[in-house]
Amino acid sequence: MGQSIRKRFRHCGRYGVSSAFAQVSYYPYKKTNIPKARQRKYQTTLPKQRASNNKRAIRYLEALVHSNFGEGDFLLSLSYADDHQPKDEKDAKRLFGNYVGRVNYRLKKLDLPNAKWVSVIEKGKKSGRFHHHVIISCGLDRDTLEEVWGYGYANSKKLQPDSQTGLLKLVHYIAKECKSEDRPQNMRKWDCSQNLIKPWDTVNDEPRMMSQKKFRTMQELPEDCAQMKQIIEGDNPGYELISVEKEYREDINEWYFFCRLRLSVTKPRKRKDERAKGKNKNAKGKENIKRGDARAKPPPGGTGPPG
Repeated sequence: MGQSIRKRFRHCGRYGVSSAFAQVSYYPYKKTNIPKARQRKYQTTLPKQRASNNKRAIRYLEALVHSNFGEGDFLLSLSYADDHQPKDEKDAKRLFGNYVGRVNYRLKKLDLPNAKWVSVIEKGKKSGRFHHHVIISCGLDRDTLEEVWGYGYANSKKLQPDSQTGLLKLVHYIAKECKSEDRPQNMRKWDCSQNLIKPWDTVNDEPRMMSQKKFRTMQELPEDCAQMKQIIEGDNPGYELISVEKEYREDINEWYFFCRLRLSVTKPRKRKDERAKGKNKNAKGKENIKRGDARAKPPPGGTGPPG
């Protein structure tokens, strides 16, 4: 079977709606009917593979945050007083769960929906003290959110997304603990409420504007050069490139490109194939629309990265 370029477009918003923030991956894909051998679950994850898994988890966290939070929502920093210090990470998560319950109780009394939140727990390397970084959206004000904590110090501030990068800097700041490779293998790196909008993927094995030649050209280009920007934006009309990360993936023995995009504020120029639609009509005057190889992947049922 031949090899093509696979494009995975992750929409960070409601299913079926163009999102303000998106992630796009490009990598060679060899079409084959041979099933891939699955690794047994009890085998220890190799360090390189584990680092790759952590990177994918943080990228999914980026998508989840941009799908649900924005200007006017809050960043909470929650720490513990000496007499409320949790015994371990599991106990800290239990105490945080109690806090969420109190927040939702206040919301229910006001006839408001439950809070939407994403939480990352962090343990100080020197002090060993636990604290939480929480992005939260609810109908309560800052003073109430801080007062309800009750286990120690609480501080909140309103989110102010950057016009170019959105909430990327914030996500990378709160996710620094997720990059640690000495965490227990099965310990989840972040938690979230169950009422969040899930990012959704579109997969295309034959992108119109991404040829094998252009993909080889990208391998030689700097990540921040104008030609790289032109190639990627040309394949994603209506979006502007934020950043590109390229790496040589040993698991597939090929180059892999991960791109972050934001919805353009200017109207995109029509491509040649779009301008030709008016000429491509059948006898009844209806357009003959060519169906591509793109297919949509429904939002995952859970809140972790898709498998």
